[in-house]
Amino acid sequence: MTTIYVGNLPFDAQAETLRNIFSRYGRVTQIELVRDRRASRRSRSYGLIDMPQRSEARVAVDELNGQYFRGMFLRVRPAKLTHELDA
Repeated sequence: MTTIYVGNLPFDAQAETLRNIFSRYGRVTQIELVRDRRASRRSRSYGLIDMPQRSEARVAVDELNGQYFRGMFLRVRPAKLTHELDA
């Protein structure tokens, strides 16, 4: 399983739209659009995408990083998960 960080998303980005984009490169098992924990629940303008095949995730990262999406240039890279940061 590879988790991909997708940053610089428009505030109104939808999970289904990201699923359509990333599924061009392989199977997507989960999408999380990160929101503020406070009452506003505003988008933090980034999300996490899980893809089970590392090779497909790598191609998605290479192809989508820097792509123009609804007025923004996406930042796409392998995610650094909490347990990796503690190591």
